[in-house]
Amino acid sequence: MFLTAHASAQQPGGRSHQCDATAVAAAPGGVVAFAVLDGIGSSDEVARFTRSAAHRLTRAAVRLRSAEAAVRQISYEIDADPDRLAMHEPPAACALVALVVPGEPLQLAWRGDVRAYAIRDDQAEQLTRDHNWRRVLQDKGRPVGEGDRNHVTSCLGGENSAHEIEQVCGHPAIEAATVDREELRLVLATDGAYEPLEDFGSPLHAYLTGFPAGAAEDFVETAVSSSRMFRLPHQVDNATVRVVDLVP
Repeated sequence: MFLTAHASAQQPGGRSHQCDATAVAAAPGGVVAFAVLDGIGSSDEVARFTRSAAHRLTRAAVRLRSAEAAVRQISYEIDADPDRLAMHEPPAACALVALVVPGEPLQLAWRGDVRAYAIRDDQAEQLTRDHNWRRVLQDKGRPVGEGDRNHVTSCLGGENSAHEIEQVCGHPAIEAATVDREELRLVLATDGAYEPLEDFGSPLHAYLTGFPAGAAEDFVETAVSSSRMFRLPHQVDNATVRVVDLVP
């Protein structure tokens, strides 16, 4: 696939810190990696961790030419960092990486509930599956509560091992997918961006039209405005989206 245009937009919502992050890295030959991360918590430490991890992930993806290998390598490096062992509550973040390599399918790899969507034929197709307790309960055919989507089951810097996550939750700690070479608009979004629109039953693709920069701004603005209608001010989450236009 080939990249034609891309843009991102963010809003802090009602949080004290912007702990979402997005990054881009490129290599000769048209190889480009994108990352969108959602920091868990709201503090200077979480914000720094999330920004750093986003850049590390994109650089690793273009170097390794693999989104999945990048997520696995950076996950290992974070878990092995001796400075983290001394922290009472080390920072963590949900993460999604997309890798564009000309002539090859689009690659996706993720931990957590940052989502990827394909916008095509006036429809939004979700390309990833969330790592949260809602998914665990749905997969088991059990009732889902309002707060289950906020209980993340896998993330960068999380406490549980990959084996523990798979044994308890029934899904891998890291998942990956590929998308066939075709014309599409790729959207990478944090839960603060997609959940408010889903809660209102709004079709996501309706807010993702036009040039990437305008589409990204419209999407996060609508998400935050919608969230403010039914949440307390401090409950309005950070919202981040990256819009990427691709052709075969």
